[in-house]
Amino acid sequence: MTCNTRILARGSAATLFLAAGFGCGTAHAFAVETNGVTFSVTGNVNTNYTFTSCDKTPGAVAGSLLCAAPPGESSKASSLNSGNLPNGIVLGIKTKVSGVDTAVAYGFYPGVANNDFAFGNGPNIQTGGSGNVALGTPNLDVRQLYATFSTAELGTLKIGRDYSFLGFDAIVNDITLISVGVASVRTALSPANTTLGTIGFGHLFSTPNAGITYISPDFGGLTAAIGIFQPLDSLSVTGISASSSSSAKPAPGFQGQIKYKFGDAKGIGGFASFSGLYQKHELSAPGAGATLTDNNPTAIGADFTGKIAYAGAAIVGHYYYGEGLGAYSYFIEGFSPTGKARISQGGYIQATYTYGKTTLGANYGISRLNSTDGDVDGGVLLKANSKYTVGLYHKLLDNLTLTTEFTDAKSKANNGDSINTTNYNIGFFISF
Repeated sequence: MTCNTRILARGSAATLFLAAGFGCGTAHAFAVETNGVTFSVTGNVNTNYTFTSCDKTPGAVAGSLLCAAPPGESSKASSLNSGNLPNGIVLGIKTKVSGVDTAVAYGFYPGVANNDFAFGNGPNIQTGGSGNVALGTPNLDVRQLYATFSTAELGTLKIGRDYSFLGFDAIVNDITLISVGVASVRTALSPANTTLGTIGFGHLFSTPNAGITYISPDFGGLTAAIGIFQPLDSLSVTGISASSSSSAKPAPGFQGQIKYKFGDAKGIGGFASFSGLYQKHELSAPGAGATLTDNNPTAIGADFTGKIAYAGAAIVGHYYYGEGLGAYSYFIEGFSPTGKARISQGGYIQATYTYGKTTLGANYGISRLNSTDGDVDGGVLLKANSKYTVGLYHKLLDNLTLTTEFTDAKSKANNGDSINTTNYNIGFFISF
């Protein structure tokens, strides 16, 4: 038996998140082909020192993830943790079967902090932990496990678990992706598995989920995609929103996207994308002692993301709108105590300039959650999150970036109370 093995690529790759998204990322840091099968490995390791100034006199804002200093304790918090993008490794296998490009990917994302779930809100909303203590361990977050089957003429079929459409282009084009943005220090005590970046402060997180999706062929830069996804329960972290728990749902969730990429010989390039979401809910628990009057509300959402770049300068804009969509990610605080869908909307604007190996960037974002029937006017529920980030990102090596940012973030409740924090971070991001 003859075994033909060759190394296809070595060295740094594009940011892991970009290579492992909805397309079948082809830029690999390390790839080996043997007998027509390509094995690839991509990944990143990042760690940041973050110094946070928590609010000394915070108001009551239910649903805010910003830190409030406990009475009599320091309002300053130091943490060493992963940034907005956790450390990750993606293993890929690719081959051609009967003329069809076939690939599988497995994405594993552990943190570096040893108390991912200390306050009952880790990346998968699990509970446990007792603080930043010895003998702790980070959790392994399995975000991706999917297979793709594609041809240039017919497009791509994807099955398995991967990032959702709505919010994806917003996060992969956010400058805070490889750094920190808003620090997710919920108290003045300890770090978490990941930071917020601009999540909940200008865009929603594109939650990884089980699904079956179809992506069309590329028609001169234009592609379309549609998919069915595992329907998600609605979640209330505050206790003042209607929610569901392991409820049966007659239909899956639906998402779709239309995207156009452009570029010309003069160096002007960019993209524009539109995404949509639809899911029927089966609420089972009212909020704040209310009575459910809307047991089967519908959640809808739409977003737009656009980017234009020329000669080192780039501008990104994003806007989203939803009913029942909620805050931070899908269906979190999306429904009033009686089950009425709340309207949420927001967006961010970002400008960057790259000269040589250094990129300067600024990002401003805001997310709003409107009260509706069943909500108490002037209540403590989160009304808006806003923030701005200014950052510098310098390539020390082709695959090693020094990142440093300053972020000012604010949460405001319907009754006018607010929490305001600032954080400064410096860290390293290495891709392989």
